[in-house]
Amino acid sequence: MQSRMKWLKLSTGILAGSLLLAACGDSETTDDSASGETTDTSSEETTSSGPVEITFWHAMNGPHQEAITELTAEFNESQDEYEVVEQNQGGYEELSQAITAAGVSNELPTMSQLTTTDVPELAMNELLIPLTDDFLTSNGFPEETLTDIYEGFQGSSEFAGERYAMPFSKSTRLTFFNQGILDEYGVEVPTSWEDIQSLGEMMVEAGDDRVAMGLENGFEMEYETMARQNGAEFINGDTLETDIDSEESVEALEFLSMMFEEGYARTAGEDGYFSGPFGRGESAMYIGSSAGLAHVEPVAEENALDWGTAPVPTFNDNELTLFAGNDLGLFSSASEEEQAGFVEYINFLLQPENTSQWAMATGYVPIVKSALEDPEYMTFLEENPRYEAPTQMLEYGISSPVFAGYGEFRNAFTGAMEEVSVNDAEPQTVLENLQTETESIIESNK
Repeated sequence: MQSRMKWLKLSTGILAGSLLLAACGDSETTDDSASGETTDTSSEETTSSGPVEITFWHAMNGPHQEAITELTAEFNESQDEYEVVEQNQGGYEELSQAITAAGVSNELPTMSQLTTTDVPELAMNELLIPLTDDFLTSNGFPEETLTDIYEGFQGSSEFAGERYAMPFSKSTRLTFFNQGILDEYGVEVPTSWEDIQSLGEMMVEAGDDRVAMGLENGFEMEYETMARQNGAEFINGDTLETDIDSEESVEALEFLSMMFEEGYARTAGEDGYFSGPFGRGESAMYIGSSAGLAHVEPVAEENALDWGTAPVPTFNDNELTLFAGNDLGLFSSASEEEQAGFVEYINFLLQPENTSQWAMATGYVPIVKSALEDPEYMTFLEENPRYEAPTQMLEYGISSPVFAGYGEFRNAFTGAMEEVSVNDAEPQTVLENLQTETESIIESNK
């Protein structure tokens, strides 16, 4: 049994995980009827002659739950050696709480969706099996599938040099645009933040109550993207050295602060998420998650909005986007048979036709490159062009590094951005304070 102190530290990442993933689709809606029953899911050696049971906890709700249920059923029907039993645990926060409780009581499932904030503490408590290339291939995972995974997803759940989860429900940031407003001002879809500033200037001069750009209340991903586009490393995944208060980082946050001050941009405020205000026509653009497409569509249709999507804007002419979402981890209490079943299930999910099926149903993005050559997916993109922009960013998307204390860092990061957008704090001071706090968090968790 691990120390109680470590488990108390684990719980501090729950809030940050839910904030980071709030824009990934499921956090905007809650299907109470989908909350899974809590059962004894401790991993035991299978003694019957039937298939090995693989218990799978997740936080998918609504259409996303329907999609994972369908894929799981297809996997179970495709072979007779394993049976995956998927169990919804509520939302991301509830899932993290359930994992924490199950870890303490030694009643973990075989596998689970994991947020980036879950991984470091679970790994330090030795509750996750490292998913090395050797472990995967020795259990039948094809090497060609490993090399087919987009590079930006490869490190999304790496901690201390080891992979602890496999990418699955991944999203990228996405620009949603209101074609009617763009036509009104005679501009093309902006491709840079400078273009957005120009549009904002025109709208303010015209006395337009709408804004050029809308951002989620938690816009730290947009700021980090801009800082990295501007040349900041932010946090080095290998050395954990930081340059959060560098000239490049400060310049990016000063630009965003100016956008707020001049009325060119605003956050969602009481709406919580900007999909609602955008769908009601309150902004020319907004940046959200690709998995939020399903949330924009009904509001936009209700308001007869002419809208589309595009890659995120560049800052200093550099293309870069951050990946979000979550991965699938294997708990160390799993038997050897269950471990093999986990690998078989992951291999199934990452086959081109299956990862593209998941993308079509949910707005998440395909994990492997060959999915873009899947005929059904190619036809889908032709018929649904709003889903194409996320795929255009897969080659240059990256994952932020995770480290011990990552959940605490994300909470501090979110608070720093609120200081700028809500309290009009000076960017240089905010980032100097965040730099100091981040260094302290990293040092105290060594």
